Amino acid sequence: MTDPTQATELDLVVGSLISIQPEEDRVAFEEEQETVAEWQDQLRQEGIQVDLLAQPGTEVWEGGIETIGALYQLSRLATHLEQGNDITGVLEDGPVIYDELDPAVTNVWDGIATTRFPHLVNLQGVNSYYLPADFPEPIIFPVTTEEEEPDEIFFGSSVRLQRELTDLVDLLKQGQVSTRTAAYRCLKVLREATAQSVQYSLPIIVW
Repeated sequence: MTDPTQATELDLVVGSLISIQPEEDRVAFEEEQETVAEWQDQLRQEGIQVDLLAQPGTEVWEGGIETIGALYQLSRLATHLEQGNDITGVLEDGPVIYDELDPAVTNVWDGIATTRFPHLVNLQGVNSYYLPADFPEPIIFPVTTEEEEPDEIFFGSSVRLQRELTDLVDLLKQGQVSTRTAAYRCLKVLREATAQSVQYSLPIIVW
């Protein structure tokens, strides 16, 4: 688990999408339940069968990723390693997001290129959930925020992400990527989260 004294830019929780039990606050519980039920119906229409209404108020694990840059660097390493590219520049850049983004990553985001690691590479930050269900590609739904501005919500598969990260560990070893890098620490946190999600059949919440 991540050191609780260390500041993180991305926080992860494995638990129910309904954070409140009915006896704690009935109104808040019913509001959350209604939202989650709508998501569950949308996912079912996409062929994803998952029970998101179970175990309300349950939380089994929490952790965090140091920076979004660490996640971005891990995605860069994944895409370059699978293509057989030299990763020296990626490692020299470190966990930093420059104004000019790496096409190896953005082409996946934009649907121009494919990757063996879609559930990892397409994760870009908050409003993201990994579900304990097996489906091949992430799902993105448009949503309306309280400010009524359009936004997106990301659903990945914790089952698929777990497999992707296992494959990526082997590539990182072949590429001689140090376990002391921020990207590798990011991978370790994600692996812990997926293991908990699969074991307890609960989503990973990224916020």
